[in-house]
Amino acid sequence: MYKIIYALLLLSVLLSVSCKKETQQTTNPTVDPLVKFTSDTFNDMYLWYNTLPKVDLTTFKTPAEYISAVHYVKDRWSFTMTYTDMQKLLQNGETTGWGLGLAFDAQKLLRVLYVYDNSAMGKAGIKRGWQIKGINGKLVSAMSVSEVNTQIGNTSNTFDFIKNDGSELVVAMTKGAIVINSVLYSTIYPVAAKKIGYLVFNEFLGSSVKELNTAFNTFLTGGITDLILDLRYNGGGTLNCADSLVAILAGKTYKDKVYNTLIYNDKHTTLGFSSAIKLKSNSVQLNNLVVLTTYSTASASELVIAGLKPYLNIKLIGSATQGKPVGMNIAGDTKLNIAVIPISFKNVNSQGYTDYFDGIPVDVSVADNVSQDWGSSADGSLTAAINYISTGSVGFTPVTKSIILPGKIIYRGSDTPVENAYMISQ
Repeated sequence: MYKIIYALLLLSVLLSVSCKKETQQTTNPTVDPLVKFTSDTFNDMYLWYNTLPKVDLTTFKTPAEYISAVHYVKDRWSFTMTYTDMQKLLQNGETTGWGLGLAFDAQKLLRVLYVYDNSAMGKAGIKRGWQIKGINGKLVSAMSVSEVNTQIGNTSNTFDFIKNDGSELVVAMTKGAIVINSVLYSTIYPVAAKKIGYLVFNEFLGSSVKELNTAFNTFLTGGITDLILDLRYNGGGTLNCADSLVAILAGKTYKDKVYNTLIYNDKHTTLGFSSAIKLKSNSVQLNNLVVLTTYSTASASELVIAGLKPYLNIKLIGSATQGKPVGMNIAGDTKLNIAVIPISFKNVNSQGYTDYFDGIPVDVSVADNVSQDWGSSADGSLTAAINYISTGSVGFTPVTKSIILPGKIIYRGSDTPVENAYMISQ
């Protein structure tokens, strides 16, 4: 038996409390209880439960092994984590790790994509665009991707950074606790008669709503007419936060219009529901909304994009999104301290748009480049967006320096990121 305890993005969180579960676990002592709970959850909540093969549960040592063996071919996201870590991450943005996103660029240089303020890296002054030249005295250029990942997995490391001005900074640090800040950067660009808001938004968390409110209160005070929403590395999060962002962007004109519907498997059709656009005190009315995207734009980010497309003048600049038109329910067992997060429903916008597993295509293709910090004119995606809003055309040759290639992000900022650092082949 399951009981819904709160609703999240990809997710509704479910807590298993029945005695029946414990009886089932003891019927076959050779089956790992975590594997058994995972299997029970998949056979009940999995969107594609009817595709699950018959397997011998005694052959699996971990839930991850089970998921790897049975998952549907289009499912790249289902996973498990500890229940306590899941609660801390999704409710409060609390996690542990280095506090920065890392990716290889086209020149095979390891670059900093973003940094969380309240992390060891953030407090050390590390900035987006910096290169990591070496780790623990060994040049990154002499290491394989696997070797780099191994070093990142250490608890303590010495990093040799090359700043954007060419100078070097060597820092020794230890992984620590992080409270994620979802808004990485925000500002207003006055361009002719327009005031263009720019918001870099990186996670959809319960704690993110307050950050969004602060940013858009400032935008309202500044009188923005247009907005550039940067979701380049935003892999998802909670449904409540997505609702809040949609309300801010569209509530003034489209209050009560349905923007998304959740469709479950035939065992749980009653769990499905439609999300309507709400109105908030800081809802804005925009002439143009430009969204910056990459392959790492996924889940809640895609839900917001698809949900707003029927209503707003929205343009996508960058590269096609990852393609995750589905979401998860979390089944939790507090005694086992496990959260099982299977794909449980698909998202459908008001015009029936769904199944975009190949990603949402962009209107203007611009390669993601990281050579400077947020807000720099060297950022081709940002410059293209400003030009588009101000002139109707991107009107420039994109900068090619430090292009981040699709699928080359190797670290997502923390050891348990919101979207579980879905594994991307190198």
